[in-house]
Amino acid sequence: MASSRHWFETVAEAQRRAKKRLPKSVYMALVAGSEQGITLNDNVDAFRELGFRPRVADLPQNRDQATTVLGQDIAFPVIISPTGVQAVDPEGEVAVARAAAAAGTAIGLSSFASRSIEDVAAANDKVFFQMYWVGTRDRILQRVRAARTRLMPRPGGAAGARSGPRAG
Repeated sequence: MASSRHWFETVAEAQRRAKKRLPKSVYMALVAGSEQGITLNDNVDAFRELGFRPRVADLPQNRDQATTVLGQDIAFPVIISPTGVQAVDPEGEVAVARAAAAAGTAIGLSSFASRSIEDVAAANDKVFFQMYWVGTRDRILQRVRAARTRLMPRPGGAAGARSGPRAG
């Protein structure tokens, strides 16, 4: 699992670090909400509810955080969400898939990924493919079968437009 030295405890801290490290266009794309930003706001609110309790003396030495999500056993109850076109780094989604595998969890892969399903699945066998209905049904099914992934269909079927104060 990742070192706690590099971890962040709030969404605001994660955004502050990302803003310092990422090109402006990439940062703005990541913090922009689509449409009315409902999902983005729900996710920020959910993170706020976690209530971290570091250094609690009564915790058992070893905790099992393993769970099953859509038939996939994961050791860490967090899934890396699908983010399209991570080509700001040459390894893109493959590097993220490796990090997720090292943490014992799954990665969600966007239809708009900059790396192939096959490349990502080779780095982490726990992949959920976020399906956008682009292309023919046969081509989509061919890609899914090739990588042996599970599907996470996106309600509504099309990529949402960026709008609101976080759109860049």
